[in-house]
Amino acid sequence: MVAEIKNYEGLVIRSAVTVTKKILESADKLKVIGRPGVGVDNVDLETATERKIVVMNTPLGNVQATAELTMGIIHSLLRKIHLANQSMHSKKWEKKNFVGSELLGRTIGIVGFGNIGKKISEFSHVYGMKVVVNSSSLKEEDEKKYQVSNCSFEELIKQSDIITFHNKLSDKSKYIINADSLKLIKNNAIIVNCARGGLVNEEAIKQALLNNELGGYGCDVYENEPQTNSIFSGMENVLMTPHIGAGTKEAQEKVAVQIAEQISDFFNNDKITNQVNK
Repeated sequence: MVAEIKNYEGLVIRSAVTVTKKILESADKLKVIGRPGVGVDNVDLETATERKIVVMNTPLGNVQATAELTMGIIHSLLRKIHLANQSMHSKKWEKKNFVGSELLGRTIGIVGFGNIGKKISEFSHVYGMKVVVNSSSLKEEDEKKYQVSNCSFEELIKQSDIITFHNKLSDKSKYIINADSLKLIKNNAIIVNCARGGLVNEEAIKQALLNNELGGYGCDVYENEPQTNSIFSGMENVLMTPHIGAGTKEAQEKVAVQIAEQISDFFNNDKITNQVNK
């Protein structure tokens, strides 16, 4: 890419492509980078900003897909659907082994209350769940509007039966779930991470599960991807998917169209939409 990028004014990338400082320093003509999706941690934003290259994403296109996957993982862990399916494929009838739990009356803690967090909250209320959130951007007057209670991270993990992450990965949020924070969580609670792998310390999660100090873990993201040799392999109380949060036909079409329109507007109308490196 270093040799080719010098010829282009625009670049569209997916999550598997990393735009490094070296690449950007070779991009003499580059004006805009489009990411059909949300995460832009695969772009050197500091260098892009220094070189006055606009980096934009499509934050709304994946919302429904990611929220639905999150709820699917929650359902499967609580009702042991993934285990029941494996059992049936093994030609067994083990009905008594798969007694699960309901969502009604449970407390779900949503870390990060952006577009996906709000959609999860919407789904959760339909199931009759109490919703608590940890958000630095949610205004106090909006808590009533969304029927949520905004609290500290520590308070959230103490009271939640389900903890789901939809926040950004930063120096502050790196390993926010660790051996110490896990001690505050209910022993039968489940954690779901469809945001960024680095938010949780996977080894600490594993030890908590082995010690019966955590009810379950569902993950669609990993600190190192692609992940083909997970430390969770073979653990029945862990449900893993290969980063498919945005993996629906509808979401892929939406983000592709949106980024194409945004790039077109950038060049033809001098319009900048969803810039992430302001």
